Amino acid sequence: MLEFGIYRDCFSSADMRAIWSEHATISAWLKVEQTLARSQAAAELIPAEAATALEAISVSDLNQNQLRDDMALVGRPIVGLVRQLRTLAGEYGRFVHFRATTQDIMDTAVSLQMRHGLEQVRTGVARLIEGLDRHIGLHGSTRMMGRTNGQYAVPIRLETKLQVWRSELVRRLAAISDAAGRGLNAQIGGPVGDLQAYEDGDGHAVKRAVAAALGLHTVEPHWQNSRDGVAEIVTMLGGLCSTLCKIAHNINLLSSSDIGEIYERPEDGKGASSAMAHKKNQRASEFGEAVARLGRQRAEQIGELTLHEHERSGGAWIAEWLVVPESFLLTSGALKWSDRMFRSLVVDDNAMKRSVLIEFQNKQAKPS
Repeated sequence: MLEFGIYRDCFSSADMRAIWSEHATISAWLKVEQTLARSQAAAELIPAEAATALEAISVSDLNQNQLRDDMALVGRPIVGLVRQLRTLAGEYGRFVHFRATTQDIMDTAVSLQMRHGLEQVRTGVARLIEGLDRHIGLHGSTRMMGRTNGQYAVPIRLETKLQVWRSELVRRLAAISDAAGRGLNAQIGGPVGDLQAYEDGDGHAVKRAVAAALGLHTVEPHWQNSRDGVAEIVTMLGGLCSTLCKIAHNINLLSSSDIGEIYERPEDGKGASSAMAHKKNQRASEFGEAVARLGRQRAEQIGELTLHEHERSGGAWIAEWLVVPESFLLTSGALKWSDRMFRSLVVDDNAMKRSVLIEFQNKQAKPS
């Protein structure tokens, strides 16, 4: 459904899809293999010519149908990838995937993709903060009715409501950096993660070199069965989606016919109803809420996937292959709709003033 041509732009951004596409994922696997070989060559563990031969290979050289068939047979995509890379590398093929395991490649690749994804998310949140700043500057002093438990409370300034949303987004921005600092890690460890195939500290040097080349961190001794870093990043995305859902839902409430204090700028055909020609539904806030709900719910699944057994647990790890990308994709969709919502937002100062005046008159009319 997320790949339907008619729907995909409603649930994710094109930029985020590019990061998590099949082509980009295979490219990330290949980049990790190439970076590993270059780092091993620098440590004089393999010939420099082997790294050069591997770096000359691109995704277009791979047989995609064979990769698919091998995946169906083996249950892991890297076995088939390595087989093709070794053939393409010719006489240096035996140095491809040297002292590595499938999870080294896939975990490091997903960290690389998450790094690119978080850059997109960070940019999207910063854009929303700028959008809120514009509305605060234009309408911050406007007085409106505050509402508690769905009822009129006392008048507040619009700036107060918007600043609450802004401060929450600022905290989400900080959470991105915090999660990235702990969760974006290279995974170079071999079959059980402990680098036992290396000697004299060479393995640690290679791991640090791979991490530095890819803009990642390292964890000691390894994290192949410690998924807290990935979980923290995905949980952070869920928290951001919760914030976006709350904001979009509140804007939709304020745009309802009986309130009408904030609404999306009308455009011909936008939010049209097939049965009621008079309607102009609030689409950005509606989709922003819906996609953010999905993103939060998808992200919640990551907690279940931290429960690895022993040194590796395929049943938990495989599920990450869907949960991590889809959490990023849905977050990008929620950010896109939220940005569209803020850019088209109209604040009706008069409607807010009327609500304050009506409530004042109602209080005056009530007997003491």
